[in-house]
Amino acid sequence: MLTATTSLPADPASQADAQPQSTPIDRQRNLSRREFIHEYQIRRRPVILEDATDHWAASSWTPESLCRRIGDKQVLVRGTDRCYRFDELTELIHESTPENPAPYGRNLNVHRDLPELLPDIQPRLKYATPDWKSSRLLPKDWLFQNGLEEVFYGGRGASFPVLHVDYWGMDGFISQMYGEKEFTLFSPEDTPFLYQPDDDPLSTRITDLDHVDLTEFPLYAKANMIRFMLQPGETLYNPSGWWHTTRMHNASITVITATWNASNWRTLISEIRRNWSKDRPFKARIMTTYLAGVGKLLSIRDAVLNGIGRAD
Repeated sequence: MLTATTSLPADPASQADAQPQSTPIDRQRNLSRREFIHEYQIRRRPVILEDATDHWAASSWTPESLCRRIGDKQVLVRGTDRCYRFDELTELIHESTPENPAPYGRNLNVHRDLPELLPDIQPRLKYATPDWKSSRLLPKDWLFQNGLEEVFYGGRGASFPVLHVDYWGMDGFISQMYGEKEFTLFSPEDTPFLYQPDDDPLSTRITDLDHVDLTEFPLYAKANMIRFMLQPGETLYNPSGWWHTTRMHNASITVITATWNASNWRTLISEIRRNWSKDRPFKARIMTTYLAGVGKLLSIRDAVLNGIGRAD
């Protein structure tokens, strides 16, 4: 069942800084897997799924409940080059302010770092299956772990360091478990307006999206921004190739589920070719050829079983 669209109104102060036009994002409930595939996955459209995690025990997570279970666990916080006890990080998050934000516990691998929490996010989201990366036709845990799920844990004033596109062409299902999180998205079609560094096509040279110098980045004014708040219990489907970044207005716990399928398999192959061709050209040719063959087989399987279209 398809429903109306909503978005977060633009901040009047930011409008004065020549923000690009803001466009809405779909919100859906009771969406069948087939509807999701044909309306969003194949068409590479983001959507907020309002009830995707209703079956997860993680829906009841709070900072306090997690501290009781994993407070003594050491977690590595990117960008700080140090580990924190989870309860120590929680104290810092409670005290976090925009002027002095707490360290952002991002990309905490559930399988590797917090296995105690894995049962709380099972079974996997129905929209995140099948995950071709986890197919038995591929080496187990190549590139990174099969069935990748990560926790992001931050406080008021924290933000992701940069507007970016996710690595290896992944589709991300971003589930908000506690607190709320502000998202800013741009379509792949906006890539020419976002000024990528020559050595990193997955990031941008624009560092502050609310105060962009249009004399330095004039094409930015042509981009179409999507900005909204993700609420507890909601899941953002962020297709591969979509630019995104986040910031937090309060304590926030998020789970990201990564997946690969017919709609983004070619992007994965392109990323392997881009990353490996210079230093490992022979391995790149062998792996990309094999992945293309696997993609054809899995596309046929999915088409037969589920009526899903073949990879692009």
